[in-house]
Amino acid sequence: MLVILAGFALLVDFHNSGLQEPPLADMGSENLFIEAHAPDVLDKYPVYRVLNESVIHEENSNRYRIRSSVPDEEEAKELADSYLTSIDELPDDSYIDRVHTTQIEYLNNESRSIVIDSVVPMFVEVSYSRLIDGYPVVGPGDSISVCFGDDGEVLSFSKTWRELERSGDVAIVPVEVAIKRLNDGNGVLRSGNFIGSVSYVDEIQVGYFSDISGADQEFYYPVWVFRGTDSCGNPAEKYVSATEEIYQQAVGVGDEYIDGFYYSLDEEELIV
Repeated sequence: MLVILAGFALLVDFHNSGLQEPPLADMGSENLFIEAHAPDVLDKYPVYRVLNESVIHEENSNRYRIRSSVPDEEEAKELADSYLTSIDELPDDSYIDRVHTTQIEYLNNESRSIVIDSVVPMFVEVSYSRLIDGYPVVGPGDSISVCFGDDGEVLSFSKTWRELERSGDVAIVPVEVAIKRLNDGNGVLRSGNFIGSVSYVDEIQVGYFSDISGADQEFYYPVWVFRGTDSCGNPAEKYVSATEEIYQQAVGVGDEYIDGFYYSLDEEELIV
């Protein structure tokens, strides 16, 4: 028998409800097809200063072993909210964006087609992301995860979250400029979980980029978020600097990618 470790995920997308502009499909390229609406944008967007970062990681059992049962995904959501509330670690601006069940699939290797003989669970993981004033926080930072095993036992809990304060406002570049830079590969932030290229875009949003835990990130600036799929049909997303001053600083150092938003403006440059 063949044994394969497999996972299944439920993704909850937050779509901008104010999409009024015509489709932007004609603004793609031979390598990028866009079938999305441009969101309504503000004249200015807030910039947020990072005050501190909280990092927690707890693991009280071996996650990677076969279990008799784990909570289903709806029950896992309720358990995660209840657990985080009980330890006072559920921020008001968090939301569940993924529920992932990891399990072992036993395949019948005598069959000419893929036949699953049996499935046994290992754990179910509930992951949280963040919204700032309704805008998604993207990138590898600002995340929470809780894993559950038999009878809802908490197997692990991790959280990295930054405390922010508003520190002025900035204008953003038009979406057409961001699309051109996405096509050219300029001002594109490394997205951590999505390292492939985006070939098809079906959702465009304004959001904020959060770098990896421990990064020297002074501010959260707005970014253009492009969501869709790669050439193989897998989910993919890219983030493009939406602030002209930050973009100019990034390309000024001779690197077409921005390795995190370490670039910051003097407060006098912000329109307060």
